[in-house]
Amino acid sequence: MSQVWDNEPGMVLVMGVTGSGKSRFVNLLKGGAAEEGDGLSSVTQQCQIVRVRIGSELAYVVDTPGFDDTTRSDADIFEEITNFLGTQYALGLALKGIIFLHRITDMRIQGSTLSNMIAFKEMCGDNALKSVILLTTFWDVLGDKSLGARRQQELREDFWSDMIAKGSQVRRFDGSRDMAEALVMRLVDKPPIVLQIQCDIMLQGKRLEDTSVGKRIVARLERSLLEKDKELEEVQKQISGISNIRLPRDLRQLEDRLEKILRQRERIYASRQKLKVTLGPEINAKVERQKRSSVVKDKIEFFATLLGLTMSVTTNIILPLLSIGF
Repeated sequence: MSQVWDNEPGMVLVMGVTGSGKSRFVNLLKGGAAEEGDGLSSVTQQCQIVRVRIGSELAYVVDTPGFDDTTRSDADIFEEITNFLGTQYALGLALKGIIFLHRITDMRIQGSTLSNMIAFKEMCGDNALKSVILLTTFWDVLGDKSLGARRQQELREDFWSDMIAKGSQVRRFDGSRDMAEALVMRLVDKPPIVLQIQCDIMLQGKRLEDTSVGKRIVARLERSLLEKDKELEEVQKQISGISNIRLPRDLRQLEDRLEKILRQRERIYASRQKLKVTLGPEINAKVERQKRSSVVKDKIEFFATLLGLTMSVTTNIILPLLSIGF
């Protein structure tokens, strides 16, 4: 691993599925730093870095796009987050931990939510789970708090137990700025971590499709491609059975449907191809080119420029962190 720069502030990632409150959490640290949505539609389209000073400590908090995005595929999100993490690793910036958000208002853990939890755990790897906070959100809109308590206990016992056993902490988010700051500072005080996905792409040189998370996404994409191929075959059979002269309207409708399926298949195929890339060498080469052409003064600004990311700065004051037990 690249040597971590001395005295460089630590970085904390805020992760979770779309609509779990990531941007809302970040905006408690700096109002307006991240655009918030009104519901489950995605707003955060790329990683956003917020530089915050909490008391005497400086930290970088990163708002990340979530899986189950309403406009982008999981393959696109995975590639972006992995590129971010790989570049952070290559530059030696200290990653201190991750706050993973989950809506307590979700009535049940559906297949996609469970799949995303598994993907998150695999991205982290066992050794990094001690620096993960599993944070349940949206308690303020939950009328029955006892129901929320039962759901959180279910999460502890049925879905997060292996992560908890390896050191992850579960917390109920009260929606306050004080608690957001305290959680960030708890992680900033920890030693740097290296995630499994960083080892996979930067040390072992794996392609995205060969990582644990990549394999899961590939399996879903290939199932989707097969489904689209079947749909195409069916529509083509229907078209071949229609007389252009007698049923022109039906034919046009089928041709429109065929074009729509083809476009959908092209997008799925493009996502599949994106996972064939070997990011590690590309990231290292890009970092070296940029270092030769730039005068590096502020490391985090160099990092943000390298990835074309936005960065916000704020200064906060916090009382001693005594109220958030770990």
